Amino acid sequence: MPRSFSFFSRKKSTTLPFKDYHEDWFNTLKNTLLPLLHQSLSSRSPTLLPFRRDLLLQHFLSYYDFLDLAASNDVSQILFPSWRNSLEIPFLFLGDFHPYLFTKLLRSFIDATNNEEDAEIDGFNDPANSSLLEKLESLDKPWQVLTAWMNPSENLILRLEQIECGLRLMVPALVSRVKKAQGAFVGRVAEKWTACEGKKKDLEEVVKVEMEEMLGVFVDANRLRRSVVTDIVNSTDVYQGALFLEGLARFIVGFKDSVLLGEFERSKITISGVHWGF
Repeated sequence: MPRSFSFFSRKKSTTLPFKDYHEDWFNTLKNTLLPLLHQSLSSRSPTLLPFRRDLLLQHFLSYYDFLDLAASNDVSQILFPSWRNSLEIPFLFLGDFHPYLFTKLLRSFIDATNNEEDAEIDGFNDPANSSLLEKLESLDKPWQVLTAWMNPSENLILRLEQIECGLRLMVPALVSRVKKAQGAFVGRVAEKWTACEGKKKDLEEVVKVEMEEMLGVFVDANRLRRSVVTDIVNSTDVYQGALFLEGLARFIVGFKDSVLLGEFERSKITISGVHWGF
């Protein structure tokens, strides 16, 4: 069966199809890199933690590099990702996970820990109560991991706010560009359809010209995702960065959980994915 929108392809691909690459990338994330990072976060010795954190970060960055490469060959396969399931689709923005996901995840770590700390602060002053400190000490994890998000530095909070501010400016701008590009694409194809008499060769030239802007928008969206992840890791210490990447990896892996996906499908909840990613 021929692939839909095959005339969008700019050149014949000599690389691994992105769907296959994504499967290999996901399996490496789930079965190798995530367990290694978790092992380091659970160890009393932090020797390998920086290396394994950086290894996972590079795994994400290499994914975005390959995503750019695949889009440069055929952007339609990225904008209409057939390998995504019904749980993942609502979280997509221009072909991949929305960059808001990264900042929301970081916020959730900070807020959850500090809200719990505020709720139990009296435990430190009342010997009759089990304090938060005692609870932390009873857990089988390194102290630096357990307290990583307590009282985050002013620099981290400031940088997070700067990243969020940038997203509030850049995401609407990308949405505006993609709407404009989509409108131009539809208009040009409709205009030339009669003139070309539906001939594939003539239509290909029209489509390729109009898809250049869509490719540009996608590449900028992907650059934004890459930048946000990198900025977050660079703004955190080694434990915070490792915990953030572990949380992001677990979030992505969770979408493929067969039990969760089956329950979602059986719930008959309909969430419409927007094909252009917004």
